[in-house]
Amino acid sequence: MPDQDDAIRNLARAGDKDLFLAALFAPPERQPNLFALQAYAAELARIPTLVTEAQIGEIRLQWWADTLDNLGAGQGGHPVSMALAETVRACGLPVQPLQQMIEARRFDLYADRMPDLTSLEGHFGETLSTLLQMQCRVLDEAAAAGSAEAAGLAGVALGLVRGMVSPQREKLVPPSSSDGEVLALAESRLAEARRAIAALPKSLLPVFLPLATAGLYLKAARKGLRHVPQWRRQWYIWRAARSERI
Repeated sequence: MPDQDDAIRNLARAGDKDLFLAALFAPPERQPNLFALQAYAAELARIPTLVTEAQIGEIRLQWWADTLDNLGAGQGGHPVSMALAETVRACGLPVQPLQQMIEARRFDLYADRMPDLTSLEGHFGETLSTLLQMQCRVLDEAAAAGSAEAAGLAGVALGLVRGMVSPQREKLVPPSSSDGEVLALAESRLAEARRAIAALPKSLLPVFLPLATAGLYLKAARKGLRHVPQWRRQWYIWRAARSERI
């Protein structure tokens, strides 16, 4: 359905422009499935920005949890749930990791700070890393079996560097840690992710192209900046795609 495809594509673009642009380097027949996953992640991520009370956010997250429990059987006409159901069916994706993304987003509904660095890594591992791993399965199911480490490290690294230039920075940095410690952890995970990605088949490269922007975020965070221009991120993604190196 062209209208639904366009709606999902637009949601994916609005939710995470870097992941969206990276998906454009994937085979055309797989792009709708990638956009469906990205749109789902975007729907979860924006819930805390749409509600003024945590309880309302909990209700919205629970709706998604219930929808995943019955995926494929009456999604109520919601374009993202229908596209997600088709992607799960067509690509043989497990539903449990998608449920874990919901649980991780509950943290964003409350004002509590991240308790420690382990929890911080876990948060990005259950959100962004999970999304990357699901995208690997969409692109190349056989190769995806060996991509868990790379997806885990890449999601954590990208989440950390993005978080340090986001409005949520103070909420994400644990009380017992400093900005410098978080950035040092991000740099370490970034180096590990690049080594892991280098060992993967090129068929999975589009999933990891957003990691090419991580250095930009690191530099911005060290300068105390709170923004990385889109045109610079787009250039780094394009360059990584052309060179086939992150």
